[in-house]
Amino acid sequence: MLLLGLGYGKLLKKVREQEAIVQGVQALLRDRIIQSYNHYMDKGYCPIYALENLQILYEQYCALGGNGTMAELMEKLRKLPTERQVFIV
Repeated sequence: MLLLGLGYGKLLKKVREQEAIVQGVQALLRDRIIQSYNHYMDKGYCPIYALENLQILYEQYCALGGNGTMAELMEKLRKLPTERQVFIV
């Protein structure tokens, strides 16, 4: 019985560590999406390569259980032009 208790304790510790890793990676993905959002909104455009990368980050964020709060940021990024707009006066 003691061995089962020790095994359960080790398993519980591993589960908690795994959950901490998932939460940490999710937080890093969220932070990166927010930083990119601020950067590209300031620039007024988001290059295709950046948008594709952000889409991958967002998909993994969601796969790790991220909620929909990043969906609005991603939607705004998708609406940005993909090239800098040059206005000739």
